[in-house]
Amino acid sequence: MEIEEILRARIPAIQGRDAKNNKLVLETLALHGPLIKYDIFKALKVRNVRYYPTISRRVDDLKERGYLGIAGERTITVGKRREASPTYALTWSGFIASLTIERVIRDIPKVLENSPLLRFPVPRDMVIGVIKELFMPKEIETITRAIFMGFLKALPRDIESIEEEKYLAYIIPGLLEAPEIKEKFEKKDLSKLLQVPGFLEFVWNLIDSFETQLSESLKGIRIIRKRLQKYVQNISIEA
Repeated sequence: MEIEEILRARIPAIQGRDAKNNKLVLETLALHGPLIKYDIFKALKVRNVRYYPTISRRVDDLKERGYLGIAGERTITVGKRREASPTYALTWSGFIASLTIERVIRDIPKVLENSPLLRFPVPRDMVIGVIKELFMPKEIETITRAIFMGFLKALPRDIESIEEEKYLAYIIPGLLEAPEIKEKFEKKDLSKLLQVPGFLEFVWNLIDSFETQLSESLKGIRIIRKRLQKYVQNISIEA
């Protein structure tokens, strides 16, 4: 499949008559962080977006389809009333869709910092620290493009049809679709990771956690084996 075909097949939100405004909303939240609807509209007025209801509908639609989520709330004044208004941010689906936008893909560390709804298996600051420590901005852009396309190729369906918690299952197949990633890492001095605050402690804690889990699993296996042995012995005696 050609790149455009892959994008059309995997990311429905960037297709059709609403594609332009959808991408403007995704770009704004990626580069500015969580915002209420009206602030998104204000940021886009300089991009020739005239009507607030248009942006409001796009935000609602993108949230309904899983590209956005509510990150928190902010108190605003409407007339003489003060009321809470939700702030919106990118989900993983929204982040993936935003990678079709040049301004976003050129500033990935900033986008990660601006996206509190993105969940990582390690602390967010550590992820960003590792990226900045190992790679130059242009390298980050190149690697992101490769992972992005590899990930989309590995998906069996469009991103709206796959639960976000299952995305990680497609990361490894995605990396296999992007062999240039391996080349980038092989040329790096990984000892630099030790300079990332908390990284070494995190690795040790992770190893300790795995060791504990394995120990508990082995205990369980030994108990099961003893019970099976006892069961087999009883059968032999009865026979």
